[in-house]
Amino acid sequence: MSATKFAWRHAASPFRGLRFHDLRHQAITELAEAGATDATMMALAGHMSREMLEHYSHVRMAAKREALDKLSTGLMTPLDSKEVTTKTLN
Repeated sequence: MSATKFAWRHAASPFRGLRFHDLRHQAITELAEAGATDATMMALAGHMSREMLEHYSHVRMAAKREALDKLSTGLMTPLDSKEVTTKTLN
């Protein structure tokens, strides 16, 4: 067994079932929740397609609740048509 594999097994032993690959999913999910662009996440992860990025990123319950809370407090209210027209033309 290589030293790297041994070190990983030793470090992960308190977390039953944790695989090194799980950290990839976690990192990409955290990048998505932090607002990183798809292009940035794909470049960091080495993904060649949007489908692969979607496979690795997961929306956690906390992020869903936060989005719903923003919706209910009016932070995600749509712009009125006048603002949309002005922003589109500029």
